[in-house]
Amino acid sequence: MLSYWTAGSSWFGVPNLKDVAREANVHPTTASSVLNDASGNSRFGPETRLRVKEAARRLGYVRNRAAGSLRIRKSHTVGLVAGNLQNPFFALLSLELEKRLRLLGYELILTCHGADNAGDEQRMEQTLLERSVDGLLIWSEMRGSRIADLSVKPGCPRVFLGYAPPGEAAVTINIKDGLALAVDHLVAQGVDRIAYFAPAYARMSGLPKPRPDLLLDVCRSRGFPKPSLFYFEGESWDFQAAVEGVDRALPGMNKKTAVIGYNDVCALAWFLTAGEQRGPVIGFDGTPLVQAMPTRLPFVDLRPAFVAEKAAGLLVKLLRGKTPSPRRISVAPVFVCS
Repeated sequence: MLSYWTAGSSWFGVPNLKDVAREANVHPTTASSVLNDASGNSRFGPETRLRVKEAARRLGYVRNRAAGSLRIRKSHTVGLVAGNLQNPFFALLSLELEKRLRLLGYELILTCHGADNAGDEQRMEQTLLERSVDGLLIWSEMRGSRIADLSVKPGCPRVFLGYAPPGEAAVTINIKDGLALAVDHLVAQGVDRIAYFAPAYARMSGLPKPRPDLLLDVCRSRGFPKPSLFYFEGESWDFQAAVEGVDRALPGMNKKTAVIGYNDVCALAWFLTAGEQRGPVIGFDGTPLVQAMPTRLPFVDLRPAFVAEKAAGLLVKLLRGKTPSPRRISVAPVFVCS
């Protein structure tokens, strides 16, 4: 449908705020308040708000966020440096963060670790800062002895997820406690042998140190035998690589050995591939992968929805100039057994 714009309309037939106000028969300030969801628009009745929004829809009006950002120096966007989204945990965490931030009045702009090399965080953080985000959420893990070394932009607060440099606002996940929950469950089931199945890079990456080392600490503290460690070459979300790793590990396995997966993908690969040759298997993440199984695997839930709620709330407090207490929140995993 073609529209004809009268004098005072925007250039090139693109509707502007004045056009919407004229169409709705309201003052431009009223149209602006309603369409920008300003805190004071509650003084306008439902009929006025509906009339303005219907006028904007009919005319095809799209709010110019960039122009608004220049005026108030706020974009109402938050940048997320996430782990690789092929990993179901990070995909779920990103969705939960987007949901939480939207409720708080912010939109999420996403980047993700592709190669997981030493420069990933810095490069992605810079990309987001160039897009004038108001704040940052950064997933960061220890890689060997390296902690993320990121620049600080005044007026752009940030919250780390996973593992954070000292003094930074952060929401961390207590992976060691999660492993302890898994071990305690297996001990209660009478298991006397435990194996850990993970991608090879797990030996050098962790929160705050590699997960196999954390598992060794847990077993040692309980007087439990040292766990067997089985690794495969590939990424933690690569199901086919994990299956091939299971095939290589099985010949040397005792059938009664219980297996804790590095994540849900690893646990599911072991569960489905080993078949009758396996002992108990425990997932680790709490993604829909294990929750949708006809035969439910017990799993350690890292509570991505709760992590997102805490991280979004912490960052928004910083964005609003508040001093949150505490600045560092540790999320305790829970064990789920159907």
